[in-house]
Amino acid sequence: MKNGLTLIIHPDNSTPLAACNIVYNVGSRDENPEQTGMAHLFEHFMFSGSGNIDNFDTELQKIGAVNNAYTSQDITHYYSILPANNLETLFWLESDRMLSLGFKQEQLDIQKHVVIEEFKENFLNRPFGNLWHHFYHQIYQKYPYRWLPIGEKIEHIDSVTMEDVKNFFYRFYRPNNAALVVSGNVVPEEVISLVEKWFGDIPAGETIVKNYPQEEEQCKARFQLIEEDVPYELLIKGWLMCDRLHPDFHTYDLLSDLFGSGHSSYLYRKFVTEEGLFTSLSSHISTVAGPGTFVILGTPIAGISLEEADHRLSDFLYQFTFNDKLPHNLQKVKNRVETILLNSEIKVEDRSLILAVSETLSSIEDYEKEKEKYFDVRTEGIQRICEGLFVEEKGNTMFFRK
Repeated sequence: MKNGLTLIIHPDNSTPLAACNIVYNVGSRDENPEQTGMAHLFEHFMFSGSGNIDNFDTELQKIGAVNNAYTSQDITHYYSILPANNLETLFWLESDRMLSLGFKQEQLDIQKHVVIEEFKENFLNRPFGNLWHHFYHQIYQKYPYRWLPIGEKIEHIDSVTMEDVKNFFYRFYRPNNAALVVSGNVVPEEVISLVEKWFGDIPAGETIVKNYPQEEEQCKARFQLIEEDVPYELLIKGWLMCDRLHPDFHTYDLLSDLFGSGHSSYLYRKFVTEEGLFTSLSSHISTVAGPGTFVILGTPIAGISLEEADHRLSDFLYQFTFNDKLPHNLQKVKNRVETILLNSEIKVEDRSLILAVSETLSSIEDYEKEKEKYFDVRTEGIQRICEGLFVEEKGNTMFFRK
């Protein structure tokens, strides 16, 4: 649109519902390192009333809408599902809080308290709650994924002022930094007219230039020991990998499935089923816009020390070679990914989410090629990535010990 808002319409008359997704291109990586947790705090504060509406949720409930939001390292996502004939009321609500919030100190204090309690409950007072806090600080030396969306310190959240909130809002919560997706039983021409009516006059913000500090190549293995009151001991190993848009991303993803997804994966079959060294062992990757991580998590069986478990696992990884079953195993994980992709498109609200996030981080067209990109991965690519990834000097190891 003229003010920079990206509008995507996805009609589907098989449902009486509509899904509305607004993604703002701001996440925890866009925060000041001395004031982390701001994007997540803002997610909460956005429900505390706008310039002309005291309570966002109350008005939504009147039209039978269900709504929620989440914050990641890269984006902040607000979504609602409602009867399609009530869509204009939702546009009124969403446009009013995009135009201006209520900026009430009492509400800010309430939301700061809510987020701080969430920080304590989920990250400080829960076993392994701070696992990723420690791990990301180890694996990221410069890139602003070093802290989680909840924030690095409670003090950072507690110190937020109303001036900080206003500066953050008028910098990032502007139409030119947002994508709006409307899906469901809608007529495109009517949606365009309504969006122009409610969003068209909201002024654009300044163009945001993102320039994140980049990671240097890791040339020395890193180790971290965490001793806490946890119910069992845990071994975590990780390596930096490419970002979500890199041509090798889909190869990394399938490699993580081969190694640690399900009971037939290489790691589970060898160390859990055959050798009984671990009670659980899995691997996954992070799907982020910046440099990602390839992570292996394992729980050694009682009587096996973390040192021994790490030694055995490391020997396996750093000397690993594929056998002639790789083509069969690769096809199997490709089929599983295809099933996941197809299932993610069944519900109109899930399709709306995919469109909103895809367009924000890249483009809808990129997502439409996802299945092809997975099926284009060859055994040679899997072997190449494996050899370049599992290098001891590039590894990060963390022990969680009781």
